[in-house]
Amino acid sequence: MTRFLRNKRAGPAYVQDMRQDVLHAFRQFRRNPGFVLIAMLSLGLGIGANSAIFSVADALLLRPLPVADPGRLMNVSAATPSNPYESHSFPQYRDLREAARSFDGLLAYQFRSYGVASDARSVPQIRFGFAVSGNFFEVLGVKPLLGRTFRPGEGETPGKDPVAVLSHSFWQDHLGGDAGVVGRSIRINGLEMTVIGVTPPGFRGLDSFFTPALFVPVSMIQAIEGGSKNLLEERKEAWLQVKGRLRPGVTQKEAQSELETIAANLSRAYPETNSDRTLAVVTELESRVRQSPPDAVLVVALSVLAALVLLIACANVANLQLARARARTREIAVRLAIGVGRARLVRQLFTESLLLSLLGAAVGLGFGWLGIRFLQTFEIPTDLPIGLLFQLDERVLLVSLGAAVLSALVCGLAPAMQASRTELVSALKDGDGAQRRSRMVGRHVLVAGQVALSLVLLVAAGMLLDGFRKSLVLDPGFQIDHRLVADFDPSVVRYTPEKSREFYRNLVDRVRELPGVRRATLGRAIPLSPNAHVEQVIPEGYAFPKDRTFETVFANVVDGQYFDTLGIAMAAGRGIGEQDRKDGNPVAVVNQAFADRYWPGQNAVGRRLRLGGATGPWFEVVGVAKTGRYLYLAEPATPFLYTAYDQRPRMSMSLVVESAGDPAALGAPVREIVRTLDANLPVFNLRTLAGFYEKRAIASNRIVLQLVSALGLIGLTLALLGLYGLMTYSVSRRTKEIGTRMAIGATSGNVLRMVLRQGLLLAGVGMAFGGVLSYFTAKAVAIGLAGLGSPSALTFVAVPVALLAVSLLACYVPARRASRVDPLRALRWE
Repeated sequence: MTRFLRNKRAGPAYVQDMRQDVLHAFRQFRRNPGFVLIAMLSLGLGIGANSAIFSVADALLLRPLPVADPGRLMNVSAATPSNPYESHSFPQYRDLREAARSFDGLLAYQFRSYGVASDARSVPQIRFGFAVSGNFFEVLGVKPLLGRTFRPGEGETPGKDPVAVLSHSFWQDHLGGDAGVVGRSIRINGLEMTVIGVTPPGFRGLDSFFTPALFVPVSMIQAIEGGSKNLLEERKEAWLQVKGRLRPGVTQKEAQSELETIAANLSRAYPETNSDRTLAVVTELESRVRQSPPDAVLVVALSVLAALVLLIACANVANLQLARARARTREIAVRLAIGVGRARLVRQLFTESLLLSLLGAAVGLGFGWLGIRFLQTFEIPTDLPIGLLFQLDERVLLVSLGAAVLSALVCGLAPAMQASRTELVSALKDGDGAQRRSRMVGRHVLVAGQVALSLVLLVAAGMLLDGFRKSLVLDPGFQIDHRLVADFDPSVVRYTPEKSREFYRNLVDRVRELPGVRRATLGRAIPLSPNAHVEQVIPEGYAFPKDRTFETVFANVVDGQYFDTLGIAMAAGRGIGEQDRKDGNPVAVVNQAFADRYWPGQNAVGRRLRLGGATGPWFEVVGVAKTGRYLYLAEPATPFLYTAYDQRPRMSMSLVVESAGDPAALGAPVREIVRTLDANLPVFNLRTLAGFYEKRAIASNRIVLQLVSALGLIGLTLALLGLYGLMTYSVSRRTKEIGTRMAIGATSGNVLRMVLRQGLLLAGVGMAFGGVLSYFTAKAVAIGLAGLGSPSALTFVAVPVALLAVSLLACYVPARRASRVDPLRALRWE
């Protein structure tokens, strides 16, 4: 590098000055390899941590959609007072598309599952994709790799356009990348459809986690699924998501104003469905935060902790820079004496810091790559094509470069400015006592700050560790061992609702007859799966706020042995039973959290609730189940209700089998039973409940714990290096003073205690300040991650004690070295 710079021809003066600065910096680095190594490792750890955490934030929230000009693509969301996450009916989407002038186009889509086969002789396989409006690809600006995409007119008439567009991944993985696929037929739910195109590589649809297999027009859903309703004309059937591309020059605020006018017009035209419905223009980031608040809280928490690690690293390097500035006082004074300007000197010293930060960024990318490789081992427990794309891409590189520049400013500018203020006479005489004191104060502040930030990191990590420990012993409200689960969706083979009920009845009856089976049951969702649905509920006697007419709660549809098979305990009454038939009195079971919220202090058994809004049927509450965990392990107590499958059948259901022995051994017999009932019906997500629970509940918590623990450990290591470095430097600068003290009678023990006292005082001040910050941090963590519960007192005791012990160790080595100083040599020290 230096040879390259020397060989460059002279250019403008500022270029020559810059070249000289760089050459001088590398010469300084060669003379101080230990300093460079420690600084590179410190900054590398800080920048690497931030690179890895940014990849998490990018995968969960920040990565833009793979479409043209994604910043102009907005979500058009609907909401009512009782449900802030309403979908759109196709007639409403059509009205929006025709009325809105703020958008170049509005598209509609919905996630669907399909049974896909290459021909009539092949067994269908479950594949997932989107039902989309005809202008879907046009609005997104996505051009096909092969063939064409949908035309705007396709998707308007039910059953008219039996065509499909394949995703690039499905085309490659399942069709071998056959270039002649366009024009061929595939079977979707038994219906023959023509492939008209293939999407380009990298296009993953409109979900940041999900990779679709294919896209079909919304007009084909009724034909594909064999439904009786014409969804294109049912204004009460809200099932679509809508996005729009803003016209050039139109702001989000202007589009919002127009949508408010449209919503008011629709409310007047269709009061039955739109009287209390509002519309909003929402960015993709806002939409993701709304859909998954825990992800947003996690990203913010990890980002703050990673920023603290970088600050600690910068403080550590700044301390090293101040120490070097002290050692280079005479050199700097000589340069000033021969006419080098102070601004020129600051630039020279800052160039060294910038180059050092860039070297640290290079090391940080290595650490970041290791962190990302670790994150890539995380698997989401599902057969869905879902994955979190943790990757070292150009966005991570830009973040690393930005962190390097920020590090250079934080840890290099102040030491450079301070060094440039060197007093010539005192520096040349080595009599800079005043400057030495001011620099030592600055270094003391930096070290105390490092200790404070480390305490904050460790308290946060300790809280998460405590929460994770609690989750390991937490009763989730259901039994995990000796259970096998599998998912089914008869709509992929176009079953009618009657035929679907017959299939499930035969399936459960035959599975119960298998050797080693204790019980078998059906549920719309198993605990902790994402399949729980939302119900509109009107609890009898509950006083609603004036702007609401119903509540929305999560719910499940189960058969008569669900509670016994999963071991869900009852707090009062009974569970859904075999006697709760289609022609019987509609019944429901609520959990304790539901009863406490809507009928506090009352017996919920015998009360009634209405489902489906003001015109829905009444259901009698026959039991109260103990509150469990339904969506994720760390959730707070959540109201939940169950209804009977025979009274409210669903097409997609999960089978749960309780076994006497190893549940995995029942997998093959269950598959054989399904094959004999219908060889074309796929079995999906066949796994043990214990394995699902481990990945869904334990592994996800463990990876977060490991990330936070790593951040805390890195911060602690950097802070201790800073404390050790300061005490070592202090001892070296006070060698003559120590020798004088010992010459007039001070013992080795006196010196040892003096140095320890100084170091522990710094640690104590840092811990006192960090304790205040930790108190507020613990409050924020407890609020943001409510399922962790209140902070444990043990965390606030164990962490400071451990930090104090390690600080004592960091101070002891230089203190012991100071206590062994030879007074005669010390008095001759310069």
